[in-house]
Amino acid sequence: MGIAAFGTLLKMSNGLSGMAEVFNTIGEVGDIDGPTISVETIDLTNHSSSGARKEFVAGLIDNGEISFSINFEPDDTTHDATAGLQYVANQRTLRNFKIVYPDLSEVTFAALVTNFGIKAPVADKLSADVTLKISGALTWS
Repeated sequence: MGIAAFGTLLKMSNGLSGMAEVFNTIGEVGDIDGPTISVETIDLTNHSSSGARKEFVAGLIDNGEISFSINFEPDDTTHDATAGLQYVANQRTLRNFKIVYPDLSEVTFAALVTNFGIKAPVADKLSADVTLKISGALTWS
């Protein structure tokens, strides 16, 4: 069994807190990659390590990045430089995001917009590649 990914929504907070926080669906999102959880390792190997084998313990967890493409619409309020992804990138501040999967499970996280790369190819659509760097925990519900 599996779940078809079509219909997954990526939402961005309006930046307010508490009851005033609202998550708006980012328009025209294509493929979404991430999060990719990785655990650093700390090398504890020493001259007394059993069998001359390396020894490790788990270090910090990095929840990685979310990358996605959009059909870029300059006047879309979730894309623009007034309140959208470009604005959040220019402000260099954390913003809450949420991914809602087709089975209605969701993951919420804080992230920085670290990339907003617009593409305007001659024979294709206006688009943008976006990267979010996750800061802190992932909250699943």
